[in-house]
Amino acid sequence: MKDFIGRALFSRFCVAAIFIGLAVFGFAIGVLMTPPTEIVGMDRLSELTCLQMAGTPERALTVLNAFDSNQQRALQQLLVPGDMIFAWGYGLVFAGVLGLLTTRLTGRWLAAGSLLMWAPLCASLFDVFEDIGLYSTVTTMVSGDGQLSSSVVLFTTVFASVKYLLLAGVGPVYGLAGVTKAAASDRRLRSIGLYLLVVLVAFSMVQKPISEIPACF
Repeated sequence: MKDFIGRALFSRFCVAAIFIGLAVFGFAIGVLMTPPTEIVGMDRLSELTCLQMAGTPERALTVLNAFDSNQQRALQQLLVPGDMIFAWGYGLVFAGVLGLLTTRLTGRWLAAGSLLMWAPLCASLFDVFEDIGLYSTVTTMVSGDGQLSSSVVLFTTVFASVKYLLLAGVGPVYGLAGVTKAAASDRRLRSIGLYLLVVLVAFSMVQKPISEIPACF
């Protein structure tokens, strides 16, 4: 992997991942998620974070009972296929940005980066698992069965926690540390532009969990 990262082809691969991620991101938000969001309400999307982190059927019921039946059905569409596709959008963009940063590192930093740069895509995978769990939970409510599966709710929270750890922890920490290291020796104009992009994306990934998760407890 380290040898491949040093090739120009890898940088092209990262740039392609960023643009594909942006396209997926735009499609998910503009086409798949806008109609159900209009029903649920933009101001209530943060409540999904509380559903992700519910941990128990009782807490999940508390969150879901705040939505009427039409909103619950809209949540199904918002999760699958909406958020399930959206997950790969941010994963590709962040992984592509971290990949470009990794090409500017050497030695142990390059060795670590060749692994850590994949954290966003791993987060996307756990996001998909989380969406499946959330969809199952919401579907149970829509069907009129108030008996939520404790194991589904628990595993959904576990998947969400791992996702946030990778997306708002591992990825940003590596990105910011990598920028500090790379900037010490590479201050070319295009590299500085990349460093700013890394910082911008990293902080955007941290903002949501920091602002929404504490409000759930």
